[in-house]
Order: sequence, then structure tokens, then C-alpha cells
Amino acid sequence: MTTNRTTLPILVIALLLGACTSAPHEAAPSTPTTTAKTAPKDNPKNLRKGMTEAEIRAVWGEPKAVHAGKEGETILVYLFDVLTTQRMVAAAMKEVPAVDLLTGEAKMVMEPVLTPQKVIVTQTIVLQLLDGRLASWARKLGEERSFN
Repeated sequence: MTTNRTTLPILVIALLLGACTSAPHEAAPSTPTTTAKTAPKDNPKNLRKGMTEAEIRAVWGEPKAVHAGKEGETILVYLFDVLTTQRMVAAAMKEVPAVDLLTGEAKMVMEPVLTPQKVIVTQTIVLQLLDGRLASWARKLGEERSFN
């Protein structure tokens, strides 16, 4: 079997790249960090128009904020942490020595520096009450990211 000049370097690069990959490791099951106030047992789908403020507070607890709107209108704002997790992200780059596989020449290449990042997924639920009864609601998901 004969190989030509272009086949050998491609084969060598393919073998080296294949050797650089690692098998995925088994991570421990991710369990969200819970805080004192977590998502309610009853989700927004279980809200019913006409519920009283007392019924809502009995199920969901005290709201994060209460705003008085126009005459007879009350706005209740609930904020819940849905998920807290951590992941590794490239936060910077650094130069590291490397060898060119084709020429054998030593050179410097840029490599990412991984840093842990905390991600908190939050859910904000805004309830509009007219004359003390639930008239409408809205739900919004958000994300907060921070470096530890």
C-alpha cells in the first residue's frame, strides 16, 4: 500500500485530533439550589380570574412587591428562583506554547481560560387585581449570571 504526500499529513492530523477529544464524563445529577422562597406549588395555569387577594396569598404567600394602580387596582409581584446552576465559561485568553504538527515548529497559540459562572433562572409573575379580585396576570422568565 502506498500513500502520497497529501494523504499522510491529513491522516496524522485526523488521528491527533481524535486523540485530543475526551469521552464525556458522567456528571452528578444537577439538583437546583433552593432558597427560602421557591417556585409555588400552583403555577400560573392554576390561577383563576375572580380569585381574591386572600386566596392568592394563601397559596403563594407574600408577594415581593405590591403596587397601587389606578382606582381599585392592585398589582402583586412574585419573584421565584426556578433554577440555580454553575457552568464553566471562557472568560479570558492566554498564550501557551505549541508545536505545529506539519512543520514541527514551536510557536505560541491562544487558549481559553475557563472560569465558573453562576446562572440563576428566575420567574416573575405579575398579578392585576381589580376591586380585590384577580383580573389578569403575566409571567416572565429571566436569567442572572455572575462570576464566583
